[in-house]
Amino acid sequence: MIFDGENTFFDKKTLSSGKLHSDIIKLGPGEASDPLILFADVNGASGTGTLSVAVITAADEAFTRPVTLATYTELPIKAKLPRGNKGYMKLEATSTYTDGELTAALVLDDDILD
Repeated sequence: MIFDGENTFFDKKTLSSGKLHSDIIKLGPGEASDPLILFADVNGASGTGTLSVAVITAADEAFTRPVTLATYTELPIKAKLPRGNKGYMKLEATSTYTDGELTAALVLDDDILD
């Protein structure tokens, strides 16, 4: 799996309990016949924790009228990007982890995708 900096939401973001807001990715509006894959996972966390990740899109970078496309609660996340892209995308995560790192990105292929 190859990570592209322009398609990365979280790059080894230090986890803490609470809300996390990702970088914004400009994809351009529309859909692909073979959509990108959303990959997210936590590394280096001690103990147990939970992470909920919402995929949010909007027509403008300010997210004036955001639309939630999907919410994931199982890690690792390895899912095709849902339809409904309006041009800009971000992730909002809710974590109960107190340590560790979060990596989340859009990738072209993922050798662990079922």
